[in-house]
Amino acid sequence: MLLFTGVVSCTWEQMAPKIDCSTDPVQIELIESTDAECGASNGSFSVNATGGEAPYEFSSEAGTNTNGVFTGISAGSYAVIVTDAKGCSVELNVTIKNLSGVNLGEIVVNDSGCDTANGAIHVSVSGGAEPYSFSINGNPTQSSNVFTGLAPGDYDVSVKDQTGCEITQSVKVQSGVSFENSIKGIIENSCAVSGCHNGSVSPDLRSFSNIQSRANSIKSRTANGSMPRGSTLSQEQIDMIACWVDDGAKDN
Repeated sequence: MLLFTGVVSCTWEQMAPKIDCSTDPVQIELIESTDAECGASNGSFSVNATGGEAPYEFSSEAGTNTNGVFTGISAGSYAVIVTDAKGCSVELNVTIKNLSGVNLGEIVVNDSGCDTANGAIHVSVSGGAEPYSFSINGNPTQSSNVFTGLAPGDYDVSVKDQTGCEITQSVKVQSGVSFENSIKGIIENSCAVSGCHNGSVSPDLRSFSNIQSRANSIKSRTANGSMPRGSTLSQEQIDMIACWVDDGAKDN
């Protein structure tokens, strides 16, 4: 909890010490992959982890295991996350293609804005037999390869060719809130202030790494009004913090 008044000390309560994953970061690399026949689940891929602290756990849309080998999968995009014994993690995207059918190419995503639905997804396609049909989140198909009016969130984009061969990929639309332009000033003016988290009380919120590692707590505490103590954030500021955290608390 951030406390900042003229008479009450400033503390951060019930917070366990944070592990610094940057000192020995876990890393992941693709070892090999095998594309799948259209409509079949005969693709595979394997990844390897180094750094961090073993043992590792690997998870993706294809399941969870401890050896990084995924078999019996269909064409599509897989977000593979490896987590080490300390809880540090890193993500790698692996694409399994249709061997003789339609495939998704470059996907361009436009940010939505915070709490607005101005996002867009532009899809490029190759292979297979035209014409193509496009759909998002299982909704009715369309002939256009552009989806508009999207709020922040995860979307399953699918394309099907004339023969019925189909491929789906998960795409994330973000709000695009900038730490440098929007969040940094809120923290500096309301949280990392004299007598509080400006070095005299841990955590030091003048440090981006400390802010980033506690992003979820900052989001929940500003939302419930327990942070910052002694001042009030506007709803717009609270929403901006939430959008930035939901985007992945990036240094942008």
